[in-house]
Amino acid sequence: MDFTNYFIGLLTGVSITAFFIGKELYKYYTKYTIQQKQLNRILKLNDKIQKFKNLKSVKTPNFNASM
Repeated sequence: MDFTNYFIGLLTGVSITAFFIGKELYKYYTKYTIQQKQLNRILKLNDKIQKFKNLKSVKTPNFNASM
């Protein structure tokens, strides 16, 4: 009888511990993925801005009209 109560208590303790560890890991995972998506979005926007600046400088070159 004592062995079954010990086993049930041990199983319950392990289950509760696993639940809280999983909860913290999921919170970290979601925070990390959201930050990664934001970083990718910013890098993509930065690339578009750089391409636009390069395109603008190629389209309108500065010529010195000193004749």
